[in-house]
Amino acid sequence: MSDAIDIPIMIQDAPVSGTPLSAPFLARMAREIEHVSYFKIEVPQAANKLRELIQLGGDAIVGPWDGEEAITLMAGLDAGATGSMTGGGYADGIRLIVDAYAACDTEAAAAHYQQWLPLINYENRQGGLASCKALMKEDGVIRSDAVRHPLPAMHPATREGLLKIARRLDPLVLRWCR
Repeated sequence: MSDAIDIPIMIQDAPVSGTPLSAPFLARMAREIEHVSYFKIEVPQAANKLRELIQLGGDAIVGPWDGEEAITLMAGLDAGATGSMTGGGYADGIRLIVDAYAACDTEAAAAHYQQWLPLINYENRQGGLASCKALMKEDGVIRSDAVRHPLPAMHPATREGLLKIARRLDPLVLRWCR
């Protein structure tokens, strides 16, 4: 089934797809389908599903990821997630959290998380998928922050709120092209 490629395959567990994927089903995929080893879990109570997936899948689960744009990252890491799949606008901030956690410094991870939480929350609840593009456009990484239909363009006031929070944190995306 996956013999046409030789790279890891990630399964995105997204409720918006309309197809529920149970932890037992995902674990079975990991055990039975070569290369299926990464999972982005973006459901309510993702940490519980991550725990169950890791328990059922064992070593076949290489990359269990918290998939809620890092809003639930600490709970996901506590459940065994190895990272988070965010919009990508501030990977340097997410890395601080994940690296500290991986080094067993949960206090530093929590401190970094609290530092970056306003931006994480703004992306998750206000800007959505357009946040990364808005941040990249601000420094000239990309020319257009247009999103595909059916997503609406980001409201100018929402964009300004996002940038105001981001500037306080000075993520790489806002200085990449300087």
